[in-house]
Amino acid sequence: MLHHNDQWWLHSSDVLAVIGRRLGRRIQQLLSADPNTGIAPVGDEQPECWLATALLRVLRRSGKPLARQLRNWLNSELLPALAQLPPAAPRWEQALALAAEAGVQVSHAVLQAVLTQGTRWQHSHWLLTLDYTPDHPLRHAHGRLLGLNSSATPLQALAQQIATAQGIAADNGELLVLASACHQQLRGRLQRQARRVMQAG
Repeated sequence: MLHHNDQWWLHSSDVLAVIGRRLGRRIQQLLSADPNTGIAPVGDEQPECWLATALLRVLRRSGKPLARQLRNWLNSELLPALAQLPPAAPRWEQALALAAEAGVQVSHAVLQAVLTQGTRWQHSHWLLTLDYTPDHPLRHAHGRLLGLNSSATPLQALAQQIATAQGIAADNGELLVLASACHQQLRGRLQRQARRVMQAG
């Protein structure tokens, strides 16, 4: 299968392998005579492709058992399954719309942070969510900013912040995990320092 120009195409060689050359030549003649079908080599190096809906119309004109079997497969299995596929991934124009919306939202976030939080604006954390509605007539890109209740603390001030009466918003388990990680870091450094001293001596 090939998805091109919002339509589904089948490689003619695959169809011919199923229905045979004799019936295939007849199908190809009917497709060539129908101006609404389109037999397309979708690229210079792409093989000939047949439009799935056009192939279905042509197959209805044939009473051959193989044509009937292929028609039933297209009708009952392939085309219904393709209709259930999610929308295609955003193309370049959709990506540009999302990028423009992201730029607008980020600009608003920076402006709001600078104006409302003064010197601590650089510690603001934001979550930007983007969505795209492909069936919207204006192909509208949606963006929404969520402010996260978090702040950045320099490493050298972390111990002081934990040791204060107010401390940090963490339970005993989280503090224990933090202490264990710090202990492992310190033990590893001391072991490396001891090995260097022994090697030097």
